[in-house]
This record gives sequence, structure tokens and C-alpha cells, in this order.
Amino acid sequence: MKVKNSGSGVTVEDFPGFEGHSFIIGFPTGGSKPNGFYVKAPNDQPVTATWLRRLPLDRLLRVAAEARTAEIAGQVQPAPAAEGRPYGGADEHLAKVAEVYRWATERNIPPRRAIATRWAKSEATAGRWIAEARKKGVLPPAGR
Repeated sequence: MKVKNSGSGVTVEDFPGFEGHSFIIGFPTGGSKPNGFYVKAPNDQPVTATWLRRLPLDRLLRVAAEARTAEIAGQVQPAPAAEGRPYGGADEHLAKVAEVYRWATERNIPPRRAIATRWAKSEATAGRWIAEARKKGVLPPAGR
């Protein structure tokens, strides 16, 4: 299976069970949620409703979304090794957490995952940092 990122989508070729087919999953600029789906069948083979029902669309979209998210996450500057969370959680660190949170929400990326990736920590730790930023008023309450 080959997965290629392009500016506006992800191309998946030779998906297991569908060798010879090319699937192009479109994404909005900077987004990670698909907004288009195209199929190129080999030798002008027809794409029927029965064929589409047999397609494991959930697995195909997961492969494409992971490739797209990895590409977008690569745009996030990883924190330098010396720039970790200060003991006790300084306000400066929470401001940086809020900055990454806002960046991720603007691009429809799960904020907890983006924060965890930026500092190479678990998503649970990122969730605690988000809760702490909300308590200190750096981020608004959830749902607003």
C-alpha cells in the first residue's frame, strides 16, 4: 500500500484487497477532516454500489486521516529539549499550551493530541495541562 500526501488530499494506492485501485481523499486547506472521495479503478472497471458497500471505508479514511494529521503535525515546531514544563506549572508554560490549543482548533486537529505531540507527552498529561490552563483563565471553559 502506498500513501502520498498532496496539497489538497491524500492518495492511497493498492489498498489491501483493492490492489490496482487509487483512492484520493480530499481535505480542506489546513484541515484534517475529509471533504471529498474519488476512486480510480484499473482498466476502466466499473465502480458499482455493491463494490462500494464492500469497500472498508472506515479503514481507508483512517489511513488517509492519519497521513494528513502527520503532515499537519509536522508543521508544529517541537519544543526544544530544554523547554519542558517548569516544576509546579508556570504561567509561561500554560500560555504556550493555550497557543498550541488555539492553533490546533483552528485547523480541526484534536488539541490534546497536538499538545501531547509538541511536548512528547501522553494525551492524558496534555489533558491535565488544558484543565490547568482553564482553571487559571488562560483558556476559556470547555464548550465556548
